[in-house]
Amino acid sequence: MGDNIHAGHRERLKSEFLNGGFNENTPEHKWLELLLFYCIPQCDTNPLAHQLIEKYKTIRGVLDAPAEELIKFKGLTKNNIPLLKIIIPIARQCEISSSKHLSGALAPENVGEFILKQFYGLTTERLGVACLDAVGKIIKFEFIGYGDTSEVTISARSIVRLAVKEDAVCVVIAHNHPKSFALPSKADVDATAQLSETLNKVGIKLLDHLIISGNDYVSLAQSKDYQSIFI
Repeated sequence: MGDNIHAGHRERLKSEFLNGGFNENTPEHKWLELLLFYCIPQCDTNPLAHQLIEKYKTIRGVLDAPAEELIKFKGLTKNNIPLLKIIIPIARQCEISSSKHLSGALAPENVGEFILKQFYGLTTERLGVACLDAVGKIIKFEFIGYGDTSEVTISARSIVRLAVKEDAVCVVIAHNHPKSFALPSKADVDATAQLSETLNKVGIKLLDHLIISGNDYVSLAQSKDYQSIFI
């Protein structure tokens, strides 16, 4: 009898989702409950969804939580946790795939949007480089290291090597602040100026440095305080 109740509830929730009943106002535990249907068969996943949201605050917090923590919740095992952990990487790959059409002629908003998508879902600091040709086409984007730009002087050789290899005329660098705001630190600004000088010596122009946080970014080249670095 209990299984039939759960089955009926699951079918109703699935039907609600498939018929457009889920939106930005749907409680996060409800989204999670639906996802947990596919992790844990024939069980009421509503209490677990509430427990996880209570612990991690948001569904994103749940999906980002370490596997060794998630496994402590009754019903989650080493066999079904991978389904939770794969959601963000799949969403990130979707974002990257959808951004490929942006890698054409240069427009500042297009470059920013393209690069922003490459950082989607990352929870650790990464430093990335977009190489562009003479007409502003993005030739290649590549992550070249971990850590913030206080380490960019160490990475300058890698950036130059990549730009030369791709026959780039100019580059845009970007790094993320996954746990803070998209605001440049003094170390970010100093490292950007040093990198600009280094690239100029080999005939490559640094067009911009983007600081990324979540779905937002700050462009140093578009900021009055730092435009002189890119002249």
